[in-house]
Amino acid sequence: MTESLFVAHASAVYRYARSRLPAAEAEDAVAEVFAVAWRKGEVPDNPRAWLLGVARRVMANQVRARQRRDALVERVRTHPLPAGQDGVRLVGELDELRRALALLRPADREVIALLAAAELSTPEVAQVLGCTTATAATRVHRARRRLRAAYEQLTEEGS
Repeated sequence: MTESLFVAHASAVYRYARSRLPAAEAEDAVAEVFAVAWRKGEVPDNPRAWLLGVARRVMANQVRARQRRDALVERVRTHPLPAGQDGVRLVGELDELRRALALLRPADREVIALLAAAELSTPEVAQVLGCTTATAATRVHRARRRLRAAYEQLTEEGS
């Protein structure tokens, strides 16, 4: 069904997207519109209007994302990190963290990412992983222990 929907309406969706976005972004929007249609499975009686409505929302999301990126670039440009030892030290620490994480098993990296990057608690980690809080606590403990060991290994190699 999605293929016939694409054949029948892709050009109209692209024209609409292209009227508001650069070519590459319009192509991304069209792909996202038909991905939404595929996930939905069943489209309303007037598919063209529905697809254009989906395109409108997809494009609005793209514009907001671009505005956030541009604002971040502007903030970084106007408020650069001071060129001092703290910045150099931080970059070094981040590189060391990446190397230590690379030494871990994927399951341990996932737990560390949920804890640190996503800032989840152990019960929230359990929910994401689909396990009990006790099991998640064990996984958290082991992942932290393995990360410490990886740091130690890197320190020993660096000495």
